[in-house]
Amino acid sequence: MVRKKVECRDCRHFLSAPYDAPRTGCWHPDNLQQRQKDAFLKEQEIPGDHRKINLRGDCAQHELREPRRSFWKRMLAGEF
Repeated sequence: MVRKKVECRDCRHFLSAPYDAPRTGCWHPDNLQQRQKDAFLKEQEIPGDHRKINLRGDCAQHELREPRRSFWKRMLAGEF
């Protein structure tokens, strides 16, 4: 079975922080370089390097992001 190549930016575990470039990466619990148990220390977690994890485009932990709801559905739900 041939798996389709996947992109990190389409995964729900990929987060990018343009204001803090080293924080861009894979936030899957198995791929975190440094993990914190306490909720108030979550900002000290270091994500995994998404380029190394998905080098061949066949990441095993890849999960598609949920599609963003339309503007009108978000307005009716009260999300701004």
